[in-house]
Amino acid sequence: MKWNDIYVSASAAWLGRPEDVDVAVAEGRYDAEERRDDDYRSVRVAGDETPADMAVAAAKRALSRSAVPHEDFHLVAHASVGFQGLDHWAPPSYIQQRTVGGNGSALEVKQASNGGMAAIELAAAYLSARTGPAAALVTTADKYHLPVFDRYRSDKGMLRGDGASAVVLTRGSGVARLLSTAVIGDASHEGVYRGGQGFADHIGSEGWPVDLRSRLKTYLQSGADVREIVHLLTVRQQEVMQTALADAGVKVEDVARFVFPNAGRTVVDWEFRKREFGIDEPRTTWEWGRGIGHIGAGDQAAGLSHLLETRAVRPGDVVVLSGIGAGFTFSCAVLEIVEQPEWDSSTD
Repeated sequence: MKWNDIYVSASAAWLGRPEDVDVAVAEGRYDAEERRDDDYRSVRVAGDETPADMAVAAAKRALSRSAVPHEDFHLVAHASVGFQGLDHWAPPSYIQQRTVGGNGSALEVKQASNGGMAAIELAAAYLSARTGPAAALVTTADKYHLPVFDRYRSDKGMLRGDGASAVVLTRGSGVARLLSTAVIGDASHEGVYRGGQGFADHIGSEGWPVDLRSRLKTYLQSGADVREIVHLLTVRQQEVMQTALADAGVKVEDVARFVFPNAGRTVVDWEFRKREFGIDEPRTTWEWGRGIGHIGAGDQAAGLSHLLETRAVRPGDVVVLSGIGAGFTFSCAVLEIVEQPEWDSSTD
């Protein structure tokens, strides 16, 4: 979709404390060979904070950077992957009550790691359909703690970090103009994260921590080819990017920086991306991401905040945000930097 008057007024991230992955290796919590292959430097680890409160902290920081009055917010959209602090509860309303208030719509977006990007497109469409002053707050938050999730062993090639993000979208002006977005789905390998086994009647019936590795193993035993899966995911991710770039009237070589999910090197083939699509690693946020870990639905918004806070992009630069979520769904957003804000980068 092409957007004509949608802007990022501000963004921010809340990140846990850094934990050196070599410490996890020394303590037997992370496999040494996987550490070498994945090439993460550290992951972010939260304390007693609940994910919803992490989202509130990120939102307050973004709002402090924005001049949009609270009464202009007609939508609060919150995206997450896992448990938010309480069962049978509405985190978006909690976040709304503690940030912008008002009586706008508060929605939860559940699209796995692609939820934050899907929420941005949803919010852009919502704002485009309204008349008069309007803004949207998009937040994400996830926390990966035992006994429910083992950040080093529940999955392979994708270390989980604890973090939250927030984006303020509005019309008229901002630090970055949203040129286009695209979100597509391909359920050919939906079973990768389901594993093929039957469903349960209550959460935790399989036992803790969550074991995504065994689900993948079960799925591959059904006859799926892991190389085919990786190829399909890479191609679809690039297809959605090409769609968004075309809608924005931008070529790959015109892009200053790319923000991909914070996946390990065993998951991302940088040589393939450079050879086939002209995207080389230095133009991405991987060097930053390898010190953060995958924070669920918020890698893209947090990565954009990092670029703006560190002044790694300047007015006129084009930034591409790329996402992928279990199931699978794929997304891309193309933005043009309009202003170079003076933001503190202490969270990095």
